[in-house]
Amino acid sequence: MAALPAPPRRLELVAAVPASYLSTEHTLLLKTVKAGILARLLAVFRVTRLIIYVDRAGVERDAELLREILEYIATAPYLRKLLYPLKPELRYAGVLPPLQLPTHGVGGPRAGEVREALVIRDLGDAVVLEAGLGRPVRCRKPGRLHSRRVLVEIISLEPPRIRILQPGEERVYTGFTVKLARGLRGALEATRGLLRIATSRLGEAVTPEKLRRDSLEARARGGVAVLLGAPDAGLHEMARREGMVLEESVDRIYNTVPLQGTRTVRVEEALAATLSILNLFLE
Repeated sequence: MAALPAPPRRLELVAAVPASYLSTEHTLLLKTVKAGILARLLAVFRVTRLIIYVDRAGVERDAELLREILEYIATAPYLRKLLYPLKPELRYAGVLPPLQLPTHGVGGPRAGEVREALVIRDLGDAVVLEAGLGRPVRCRKPGRLHSRRVLVEIISLEPPRIRILQPGEERVYTGFTVKLARGLRGALEATRGLLRIATSRLGEAVTPEKLRRDSLEARARGGVAVLLGAPDAGLHEMARREGMVLEESVDRIYNTVPLQGTRTVRVEEALAATLSILNLFLE
């Protein structure tokens, strides 16, 4: 279903997923497919940051693989060849679903559109950018740039004129960033200050009253972090392994799939259910 470009979130929405999310699959093709499913969920619900935490020994390579695939798919298609040389890890990138983020040039180009661009030449007071407009475009540099990847607004198409946006001018959802963390403890440290919600079949049920309370607390804290367990271990067990008590480490423990009809709920299923609920009150 087509929709107007989604606005950026006012509050941060972070998801923390174990690296063993990919370990249930034993081929690169299937791991790539699973990464694509996760990427779509993150984009649909406008997650701002994903934390991949190394939950046990032997999954470090899966953590790096998941990070690389997600960063690739979150990049505008017209920039991928410039930023990602051919490598074995991306062999099956062709099976990844398009994210169609507002900044990926979907349905464009058109005047007023915000999209991702890449600095390919710095001329001092100006830069030359690749913005998927058929040819590189020169524009004024608004002070110091901290990254080669920037967001631009298309001013006109004939002739092509664009403007580099400053932080806070985005107006649309720009996708998610990806970070790695060491263990559940590392994921908790990376989400310090946010309202931290753990998902568990042992958690309490979600009610409208609790959501209203969480909405107020999330606004006061600047956002929400959702933590998910591994395919072979829940968050309670994972916390005990690291010498923690889950109830003392997070703010809420919710069962977002009550009366589940299957013996287990997969990571991506729990994430979809939880983000659907949080999306009701998050700005």
